[in-house]
Amino acid sequence: MPIPERLRTHIDQDGTISRLPVKLSKKKELALGLLEDLEIGKTYTERQVNEIFSRSVVDFALVRRMLVNSGLLVRDRYGRQYERPQP
Repeated sequence: MPIPERLRTHIDQDGTISRLPVKLSKKKELALGLLEDLEIGKTYTERQVNEIFSRSVVDFALVRRMLVNSGLLVRDRYGRQYERPQP
């Protein structure tokens, strides 16, 4: 995921974001950027989602929950499978 310019101050030397932005709007921007790494309509396990998100951000679980809570990422009732729904 290409990190937006305004979030580059949060990137560590290894290229990941270890400290999420304080502002909710910036957290949402980051979450939406990570969502682009998932294919629409493809089913992923929780482990796969975590691996994809952890490439860019240390607190991948928070980002994953933000996306699920906003309805941009759908989780099955057992929390085992995730899917990016059609827009």
